[in-house]
Amino acid sequence: MEQEFHEKRLKELEITLEEESSLSRAKNTLLAANIKELDDVYKVLNDKLKTLQSKNERIKSFEAELVRANKLSSLGELAGSIAHEIKNPLISVQGFAKRIAKTKDLEKIEKYAQLIDKEAGRLTNVLVKLLDFSRMDEPKTERVVLEEIVDDTVLFMEHHLTRFKNVGVSVEREKKPANIEADKIHIQQTLMNIINNAAQAMPEGGTIHIKSGIEDSCGYISIRDEGAGISEEILGKIFEPFFTTKPKGEGTGLGLSLSKKLIEANNGRIEITTKAGQGSTFKLLFPLVS
Repeated sequence: MEQEFHEKRLKELEITLEEESSLSRAKNTLLAANIKELDDVYKVLNDKLKTLQSKNERIKSFEAELVRANKLSSLGELAGSIAHEIKNPLISVQGFAKRIAKTKDLEKIEKYAQLIDKEAGRLTNVLVKLLDFSRMDEPKTERVVLEEIVDDTVLFMEHHLTRFKNVGVSVEREKKPANIEADKIHIQQTLMNIINNAAQAMPEGGTIHIKSGIEDSCGYISIRDEGAGISEEILGKIFEPFFTTKPKGEGTGLGLSLSKKLIEANNGRIEITTKAGQGSTFKLLFPLVS
């Protein structure tokens, strides 16, 4: 009896061992299959990642081209303003040069020469700012004063805004200057886009109110128009590329989208407040530097 018990027990153990062995083989087979499946998934995901990286590079390249195109578009709009800024000093230089040619009075010649030098200085100043604006290289971060950027931009746009009916500009600033680190050309481009949009938002005329200063440890520039405001439905879309409410052929829908990217590239942000019938305010905010 005891021998039969041992034999039976041994048989049971052999069966159990065989079952465990079969189960282990099945687990190993399943594990191998899972590893192969994961490896296949990894390869697919890796291929997709490479594709996405390639597309991302193309998108970045496309965005860079859009920034350049936006800058060229802005330069085109500035052409009239630049011509106006250059025309007056040139007329003065020409007039004083003719006077020098006609007089032998050394005192007058010296006076006219000083005036020519002064007007030439004005020309140089305008051209330097224009060359700065047309710069096409990588973003150049430097310490800048927001109030000075506002002054330069308003100077450039003053003549351009005369094409709009009864549109004026009011500039207000705090006594303490707002010093930041940013690419001033990026900020100028954004300001031009927003000022231009503000003028277009007031077909019957009005004032564009520009204010700069310091708020909650940030330097800011706010641009407020007296137009009809922006509806809630449109407000959520205005920074989307190619979105525009302008008639076909009058806008690409890239201005605000690119402006947002330019400001964010300089560690800034854009805030908007608007109310139906009471206009809109775009506020650009940047971290201050000591």
